[in-house]
Amino acid sequence: LQFFSLSWPGYRKVRKAVKKRLARHMLDCGCRKVGDYLLLLQEDPEATKKTRNLLTVSISRFFRDRRLWEVMGECVIPKLLREVDGNCQRPLRVWSAGCSCGEEVYSLRILWDQVRKRSSAMPPLEVWATDANQGVLDRARMGAYPRSSVKGLPSLLLQEYFVPNSKGFIISDALKDGIHWMKHDFITELPPGITFDLIFLRNNLLTYYGQTLKAVVFPRILEALRPGG
Repeated sequence: LQFFSLSWPGYRKVRKAVKKRLARHMLDCGCRKVGDYLLLLQEDPEATKKTRNLLTVSISRFFRDRRLWEVMGECVIPKLLREVDGNCQRPLRVWSAGCSCGEEVYSLRILWDQVRKRSSAMPPLEVWATDANQGVLDRARMGAYPRSSVKGLPSLLLQEYFVPNSKGFIISDALKDGIHWMKHDFITELPPGITFDLIFLRNNLLTYYGQTLKAVVFPRILEALRPGG
C-alpha cells in the first residue's frame, strides 16, 4: 500500500480480499517474496498498472449512503437548479471521479429523473464518469448489475428503471443518455478540462489514499469545480 501512497486504515474492511488478489498476482508474476514483487513493480509498468487495479475496491450499490442521496434530492439539486435561474439551455455538468462500475452515476440519473417529474423545466444533465480501470468502465457502460447492487432499492424504482435478467438487472437505456464514460486517473492526470457544477469524489481518494497524496490531488480537483459548486 505504501508503494502506491495508499492508506492502511482505508482497507481495514476489505484487507483479506485484497491480499488474496495480490497473492495470486504475485504467483502469476513468478514472485514468491514481497521484496521481489516490489522490485518488479519498480521495473514493469504493466505489472504496476495491474496491481493498481487489483487494489481498487469496486464493490458498491445503488443509492449507497441513503442520507447523502436524500440531501442531494432535497438540497443540492434544488440549489443547482435555482442557480441556473431558468436557463434550461445550459447543461448542468457533473463529474463522478472514480465512478467504478457506475452505480453512483446511474443513481444520480434516477434521482435527476425523479426531480424532473416534479419540475416544470429542467436543464440537460451531462455526467463525466471517469475511472482509471478500463474494466470497470466497460461494465458500467453495459449497465448490468447483480441483485446485490440493487439491494434495498424500492420496488417502484426497480420496475421503472431496470430490466430483470437471469443474473440480476440491466439499467434502462433511457438513463444512459448524457453520460460520457472516460478512462482517466485523477491521481496522475489533470481534470478533464471542463468546469463542473457538481463533483462526486467519495470512496477512492477520501478512503484509500494517504494524506500526502490528498494534499496534492484535492486542490487540483477543486479547480475543476465552478465557484459556488
